[in-house]
Amino acid sequence: MTTRRPSPRLQARCSALAALLTALVITVTSCTREESEGPPKATDVSPSPSTSRFVSERHSYDIEVPVGWKVAEYGGTWTDFAQFSPGAEVPGEDVVSASDGKGFLVSNSMAIPNGMSPDEWLAELERLVSSGSIKGCRESTDTDVVAGEQARITQHRCAEMDYVGTSLTHADRGYYFTMGFQSGDATTKATLEGVVDSVRFADQ
Repeated sequence: MTTRRPSPRLQARCSALAALLTALVITVTSCTREESEGPPKATDVSPSPSTSRFVSERHSYDIEVPVGWKVAEYGGTWTDFAQFSPGAEVPGEDVVSASDGKGFLVSNSMAIPNGMSPDEWLAELERLVSSGSIKGCRESTDTDVVAGEQARITQHRCAEMDYVGTSLTHADRGYYFTMGFQSGDATTKATLEGVVDSVRFADQ
């Protein structure tokens, strides 16, 4: 069985029709974009062009992500302290990382179990974090305010890397943010601190 080839005249008509449809699509798209956007407004300009906002619906928060940094949302759900181990992957993590590999921020949250108060949740997480201290690393603790909530800070200064964990509770959930950067890298540290400071919860 042979396939009949279209005549040159039919081919020409098809080519003309394709060109017409392409032009029509470009015209409609351009008009729609211009009509929908309207004239530029001051409020349309991002106040911080060097960052973009990442919204985590499952954790009910959003943060500023520096340009050039990547965000990965890993699967699973953190539901129990038995799933937590310092330095190990915990289900449900969001990871913001620098393209050059010099720094990262791991974010996660879990619903506070029934019968456990927010202070008890924080105390248990702090105990687990401290129990995983790496030999040769210096540990220090402090407090701070993040997104309007009292937060506990645990820092491990190691030979090549520094790790800073920030734990807090909000709206019946416990949150844990861990940033890591090369020791002595003040620039990446400041960038990561800015990301943590930018945390905003959905109900705020």
